[in-house]
Amino acid sequence: MTILRKILLGALAASTLASAQTVNGIVAVVNGQIITRLDVEIVAAFGLGVDAEREPGADLLRPALESLIDRKIVLDLAREARSVGKAEVEEARLDLNRTLGDRDFGAKLVRFGLRPQDLDPYLEDRILFDRALALRFSSSIPVSVTEVERHYRDIYVPERARAGAVAEPLDKVAGSIEARIRGDRRAAQTASWLRDLRRGAEIQIKKDCLK
Repeated sequence: MTILRKILLGALAASTLASAQTVNGIVAVVNGQIITRLDVEIVAAFGLGVDAEREPGADLLRPALESLIDRKIVLDLAREARSVGKAEVEEARLDLNRTLGDRDFGAKLVRFGLRPQDLDPYLEDRILFDRALALRFSSSIPVSVTEVERHYRDIYVPERARAGAVAEPLDKVAGSIEARIRGDRRAAQTASWLRDLRRGAEIQIKKDCLK
């Protein structure tokens, strides 16, 4: 066995041991369901939280924990959304691999001592969560012409000016502005619904669990 191979195997063993120790660290209990430190770290590292882009250097663990809490609460209720085919989960895993790139994806797997398929439960929960939200807020959110015009005048044009760019005519950007307003409104409704669900849930978070 070469020295390089010994080093690599040693690093992998250490990573696996660290992961095993992390599994025993319970950071939250949601309606009797456990969330471990390892769960939080995996969701944060692979970008499996509901939050999109975050500022460089921003804390990723707390948002990941909040995402996991929301998912457990919603999936307790959303029985009708509990059906994900293996092909769909596999495609989500391949898409994650493509997004991160082979090198980064592989490095993260080694870091946690995981196989690619070990990510499937996290991917399945994310798919089910998104599906539950889509079912809950599937009805079209109305946006008036007046709202589009106001957004164009008060938000779009000033944003373009600050960026040193020329504002497109209203008729060319009305569709994207309408979609933006609708998306913002749906996000606000979702956040409000999740807050209401949390009030009725049993959530215990271990103090200083993410330090």
